[in-house]
Amino acid sequence: DEQLDFPVVYASGINGWSSTEEGAPGEQWGTDMSALFNTILNHVPSVQGDAAAPLQMQVSALDYSTFVGRIGVGRITQGTIKMGQEVQVMAGPDGKAYKGRINQIHKFQGIDRVQVNEAGPSDIVLVNGIENLGIGETITDPLNPQPLPMLKIDEPTLTMNFCVNNSPLAGREGKFVTSRQIWDRLQKELRSNVALRVKETDEDGIFEVSGRGELHLTILLEEMRREGYELAVSKPRVVFREINGEKHEPIELVTADVEETSQGGVMQALGERKGELVNME
Repeated sequence: DEQLDFPVVYASGINGWSSTEEGAPGEQWGTDMSALFNTILNHVPSVQGDAAAPLQMQVSALDYSTFVGRIGVGRITQGTIKMGQEVQVMAGPDGKAYKGRINQIHKFQGIDRVQVNEAGPSDIVLVNGIENLGIGETITDPLNPQPLPMLKIDEPTLTMNFCVNNSPLAGREGKFVTSRQIWDRLQKELRSNVALRVKETDEDGIFEVSGRGELHLTILLEEMRREGYELAVSKPRVVFREINGEKHEPIELVTADVEETSQGGVMQALGERKGELVNME
């Protein structure tokens, strides 16, 4: 709930003005961008953490490059990270630990990545050189390791079959159409898409792909389509799990705030998705 308590700044970048107060439609509500600038100064926390303390950086996202391999993205909590530095990678306080060496360090400058020799507390950086780096792992000082608790990654809730297009119109939409090309593309996706699961099936050319929901899988399909991949997909299926001998299925909690005239349509749409009404006010 505290995330809903945020400041609002009205701005027009093309016209060069910003304002914290809403004005009349069609008029300029401010004189310059100072309202936006001052809001950033007042609400964005300043640099926190001691640059001289033992290194502590948690990997929150992954990327991949064919030149340097796996890339870890994260914010430095404390300490300083340098090129060529020997580090310890730890999967939480009680998890596995292994040594590594930082190869390159990049920082974000606008939408570009700029290589730097070192970075300090509160910097969001991209580091490479550690091939098996995973989400939630802490890059820390090997002499004084201080790992952070692991991040929890949501398990897949839906699965679909990705397979070679064998319809009468096959081969007209894309240039990558074989099972090997589709498999290689899915393996490439696994390098950075940590919530995705891919496995082969007993049938040739059919792969079982599991994700965190319809949107997760749809984004992957659209990216593949734009890259020139042509494939067929099955209807999504819910992933069931057995926990302590009981069968569990994934659920989502939905709160809908609707006008009375739309109530029937919304109830019908949720009912078709096996929605169960818990409370109505």
